[in-house]
Amino acid sequence: MKIPVYLKHKPVITVENYDRIDGPYADDSDAKGLSVGIAQWNSPGWTELSAKVWRNTGEKWSRQSEELPLHRVIDLATLVCIVMDYSRNGRLSSDDDFPVSRAGDNPDLEHHTELMKKELKQNHRYLDESLKRLAVELKRAGY
Repeated sequence: MKIPVYLKHKPVITVENYDRIDGPYADDSDAKGLSVGIAQWNSPGWTELSAKVWRNTGEKWSRQSEELPLHRVIDLATLVCIVMDYSRNGRLSSDDDFPVSRAGDNPDLEHHTELMKKELKQNHRYLDESLKRLAVELKRAGY
């Protein structure tokens, strides 16, 4: 599906038809595309970039489409990697510049942790595919 260019987020680089490759939701997803472009929240003279997941319900582009600054997307990918390591090995990596902790105020933390581990195990194939793609691009970009 073509990603619109007439809305406030202005796509520059896109992944169209993302619904066909959307991990466990492939071919049954409302996430029709991904893009990096000029953020919708910019005021005149500002050109902050954002990443956007374009969701379409079949009739129109959804207001549930997510848009995040690029650094937050990368921070979320970092957190996913930390969560995967924690689920597999019990290590919770945390640095002063990226403080990660268990959600101690969650009264069902142990139960939710077990659910998280189960979900990660069930979806490891899709996560592995995405992480391998990320690793290739990070290497290509010099990281």
